[in-house]
Amino acid sequence: MTAPAIHCEALGKCFRLYENPRDRLLESILHTLGSRFAGDRANRGRDFWALRNISFTVSPGETIGIIGLNGSGKSTLLQLIAGILSPSEGVVRVNGRIAALLELGAGFHPEFSGLENVRVNAAVLGLKPEEIEQRLEAILAFADIGDFIHQPIKTYSSGMYVRLAFAISIHAEPDILIIDEALAVGDMAFQSKCMARIRRFQQEGKTLLFVSHNIGAVRALCDRALYLDHGSLVIIGVTGDVVDRYIRDIQQEADIANHAIFTPERMQPPQLLPENKTPDMSLRYAEFSKSIEGRRPGSGQARIRLVELVSADGLSLEIAEFDAVAKIRIWVECLQPCTVSINYKIRDAYLIAVAGADFLIIEQELLEMSPEDSYLVEYTTRLPLMDGSYSIRTSITIPIAKHEHAVFVDVVEVCCPFKILSSRLGKIYTCAYLFNTVAIKALE
Repeated sequence: MTAPAIHCEALGKCFRLYENPRDRLLESILHTLGSRFAGDRANRGRDFWALRNISFTVSPGETIGIIGLNGSGKSTLLQLIAGILSPSEGVVRVNGRIAALLELGAGFHPEFSGLENVRVNAAVLGLKPEEIEQRLEAILAFADIGDFIHQPIKTYSSGMYVRLAFAISIHAEPDILIIDEALAVGDMAFQSKCMARIRRFQQEGKTLLFVSHNIGAVRALCDRALYLDHGSLVIIGVTGDVVDRYIRDIQQEADIANHAIFTPERMQPPQLLPENKTPDMSLRYAEFSKSIEGRRPGSGQARIRLVELVSADGLSLEIAEFDAVAKIRIWVECLQPCTVSINYKIRDAYLIAVAGADFLIIEQELLEMSPEDSYLVEYTTRLPLMDGSYSIRTSITIPIAKHEHAVFVDVVEVCCPFKILSSRLGKIYTCAYLFNTVAIKALE
């Protein structure tokens, strides 16, 4: 029988709270003197149980979401599992290498450079010196903070902290990864890149603990969810059931501050960037290749060289109005003879596909290519999407059975991140809005 990745039994954590720092010192002195001299005066503080009687088991390969309002004990639970805190009661057992993204900047020495912190943190996570050097280039490429890697950590922005911390954690190849809202401060492109890595982490059969106030993210990522309230375990079970219970409790409280969790922040007005006029395509190809993350799965007969998302006017599109016209431009190059479909998907911030097209669905003939052939494939579509963050996934495939089986030739998982603004028609509560006509007839 496989040992659980994480096992918590009757777990609890108590903190001693004081009205002012003097009481902490006085209590320590009086306890040192002993009850014979101090009496009841020795107790200058009070106990606060951040967690109590928490029991659950996580199997290897599971993704568990942990939800609850601020102050419910989520971060304390993660710190106990990560070994940062010691339990006041109960036990926690962890099997495997663990990496945790908890408080912003936690584990970094502010006076050390980013590069020095990479080596220190990777060593703490259990990597040997030779392993750190082997993975160093990949870590720096993923973090992508440029020359700041040689500057002290104290000069970093919150986004740079997260970039470096996530890059170190994921390249340490942990068996268990813990994420506590850290990715919320990253920019749109980096969040998409991280989400692609998290998906790969899950596919590799690793264990993930994920804390977020974003209920959509919990629904999208997690096999089960755990709901905490004031340090107690309310329910653990299938993600949908637990999330529904949590939302129901929130709605019943009708608290304005809590309601703000579910209110989407206003986005900035559209900003259209000028189209890149660089005539040298090889330079643009190189820049695109550098910007995309990770492995390129596929048989390799052809290659995606560049992908662009542009407006109807041909301007680079990073922020779009609801239902705006958009063009997805895909440059492809043939390396070996093949007959292919060029495809795209629009995916939300959690890499769930919400729209897309391929040659079969639009009844376009497959593209027959010979070595050294190059093509620009341009899809024109609209973006009737819920306000939020999105990215493009592109692929070249050789269809075998229509819409059932294909050979993947090349895949770019995440590129061209963009945002959709709120619709002027009103709030859109579905991933995409399908335009309708309606007929109303009075019945006699």
